[in-house]
Amino acid sequence: MSCSRRIVCSVFLLVILWPGGFGDAGESQRHTPIVEAVRKARGCVLTVRAEKRSQFGRPGESLGTAVIVDERGYAITNRHVIADAVKVQAFFEDGTAVQAVVVREVKEHDLAILQLSGRPSFKAMPLGPSSDLEQGEDVIAIGNPYGYKNTVTRGIVSAVGRDIVLPSGDKLCNLIQIDAAINPGSSGGPLLNINGELIGINVAMRDGAQLIAFAIPSDTVKAILIEHLSAKQVVGIDHGLACTEEVVKPEGPNRQRVKVTGLASAAKTEDAIRPGDYIVQVADRSVANRFDLERALWDCKPGAKVPVVVDRNGQIVQVHITFAEPRGVQVSGRR
Repeated sequence: MSCSRRIVCSVFLLVILWPGGFGDAGESQRHTPIVEAVRKARGCVLTVRAEKRSQFGRPGESLGTAVIVDERGYAITNRHVIADAVKVQAFFEDGTAVQAVVVREVKEHDLAILQLSGRPSFKAMPLGPSSDLEQGEDVIAIGNPYGYKNTVTRGIVSAVGRDIVLPSGDKLCNLIQIDAAINPGSSGGPLLNINGELIGINVAMRDGAQLIAFAIPSDTVKAILIEHLSAKQVVGIDHGLACTEEVVKPEGPNRQRVKVTGLASAAKTEDAIRPGDYIVQVADRSVANRFDLERALWDCKPGAKVPVVVDRNGQIVQVHITFAEPRGVQVSGRR
């Protein structure tokens, strides 16, 4: 065989044996679902620095993580990160700082809601369901362990429904157990599924153990957000809709739906929204969960006629709801 023929054959074998070949095929193998999920989360995760005073009067500092849940500047973290803080700051991955005000602390779930300022809008992370988690399912944790910003670790769902007792003596119930690496500074960071949806807030690791960590389920997080950032609390609108959430498919868009189960007198409906309707859109906002319903009304005013799109027996129907201002409600407003 001539020298030129041997060179051609060698190149041919190299193309076949090299994993993925060359060009786009090799690059596509690197762009895995995990890479895509982390890219989706970029800009939604913050480092939280809380300045505190110790019981001896000396200043102290607590570092943690927070997740933006609404583009108007609401974020969620662990309460133990910001408890007793005299000042809270949040930092993006590039080091840009924004001010953060603690608007709610929920001790029994170790959660706190922050209000961010300093930007006209923020990027929010989509809230997925935690009710359909599978044992062994891939998960991704993002946090700031020991100050290393936006560190990504991966693991699986080891178990669901775990109860733990914190060093403070407080008990947290119905947690997700994971084997992704969680360290000090990761508290308050997001736990994602492979689709990049928020399925939990990382809260604790087992002291003295390896790869035993816990996260607060996203369904618990949503319940806290609905209670403390309801349209009634923020702008004084009582929508009067009793709703439940349904997970209709394991993958893809529109896999969560909000179903109307009852109506209260606070909502005056035209074209008659009905129990059994699935809410698709309120005003200009798509609705995938009950927190979406609440925050869709933050830009509305009591007495305004609000367009609502529903799925009724497979047919898309537009109705209108007029909301009365509830009596005796103290409106917190957005800062």
